[in-house]
Amino acid sequence: MRDITVNKLFVIDAYVYTIEFQKRGLPHAHILIILDENSKLLTAEDVDSVVCAYWPDPASERRQLDSVKSHMIHGSCGPLDRNSPYMVDNSCTKKYPKEYNEETVYISEGGYPTYRRPNNGLVVNVRGHPVENEFVVPYNPYLLVKYDAHINVEVCSTVKSLMYLYKYVYKGHDAAT
Repeated sequence: MRDITVNKLFVIDAYVYTIEFQKRGLPHAHILIILDENSKLLTAEDVDSVVCAYWPDPASERRQLDSVKSHMIHGSCGPLDRNSPYMVDNSCTKKYPKEYNEETVYISEGGYPTYRRPNNGLVVNVRGHPVENEFVVPYNPYLLVKYDAHINVEVCSTVKSLMYLYKYVYKGHDAAT
């Protein structure tokens, strides 16, 4: 939050966040930021400057590649593991593997852009499986390398997606015992 609010990684008008404590694993944050009017992402190029959803170049971005490999690959499901907990009725509930796209399409159904995922033949071995761009979770290269942790970054472009995020952030504590 300090990078976002004090160091001004993004120029923002408002933000809201919640920290969620899972039953297993570490706590994690859900953060929604509203960009300043002059910083809004209006084009596909703007989105590409903030979010990536593909393997970085192994020759020039080795540290980023290692971070993507360690933290930003959707768990094996689909053809890699039909028994994955993400699989329901023989398809992944998170809609992986994603389709290849040579360029970002800014407005898509559901309020989220369709991120650039080139079919460039780059394959990296992750947990014993060959993985291409179709399983890479969207990320911000700067945050990923700085924190070397899973930080999923998405661009929301419709009121419908914002309503979902506000509802998620304000859903309240877990009442499980």
